[in-house]
Amino acid sequence: MANYPGTNIPIEQSTSTRVNRIVDNCLTPRLLLFRMITIYDEQAALKPDGLTWGLTYGNWLEDFVLQVRKNSQLLTSSGYSDVDYTLATLKCGVPDTTADGRPLDVVNVTYQFDYFPIDVLEDFLGMVVNVVNTGAYGPPTNYTIDNAPDNWDGVLCDLAFALAMERLLLDYDLWRGRLIFALGPEEISGGSGDITGQLETLKSNAEERANKTMDNEKFKSGNYLSPPTATYYNAVRGLGAGGSGFCGGRGYGRMHGARRNKWW
Repeated sequence: MANYPGTNIPIEQSTSTRVNRIVDNCLTPRLLLFRMITIYDEQAALKPDGLTWGLTYGNWLEDFVLQVRKNSQLLTSSGYSDVDYTLATLKCGVPDTTADGRPLDVVNVTYQFDYFPIDVLEDFLGMVVNVVNTGAYGPPTNYTIDNAPDNWDGVLCDLAFALAMERLLLDYDLWRGRLIFALGPEEISGGSGDITGQLETLKSNAEERANKTMDNEKFKSGNYLSPPTATYYNAVRGLGAGGSGFCGGRGYGRMHGARRNKWW
């Protein structure tokens, strides 16, 4: 079982043992920092209900102890409530607002979130199984993530990792995605070619490894033929099971006990 000391990354979150094995042992080590991103003192925005404060990134890690400050004062766990770890919202009592509803209070939250939660990674694995079913050498197959051959694990991991890099590249088009790379103001507005280049390299390397394996003629089919038996060798050599010669004692020879007739 995977274990990541010093982190708050949960393990064995899926109902599928196969998914847990691939995610916890293969994918998480490669996505470790993206699965526990810490956002420090982000200023929350008051929702239209006038009670709920929202933050930028959801999928908070529940084992991380939130640090909530209201008007620069650090609150204890009793000072805030109704924490939604998925939607990244909480309440800090009834805020003071202006006549038109603008908040007078300032709420800052330090939290840790998972950029690739188990639901996303599980969907990625489901997608790549279908890719292997139809894209690998040989006729199409209809495996699922739970009954696919064990030797597929490396390919599934590489293709799922490539999808993760693809998502980072897509999200990087938005300022919200660029924030996780700790870019400065100018880089947030203009982007950084170094980052996109690195993501493209990681993506292409994973795809290249996977494609090389899928091009193997025996990747899907394996070795289906059984090892030759003594009977097989005796048959092709013209030896019967009970003796030697043309026909053999029990008709297992090369001609399977055939007898001459008027045509031969």
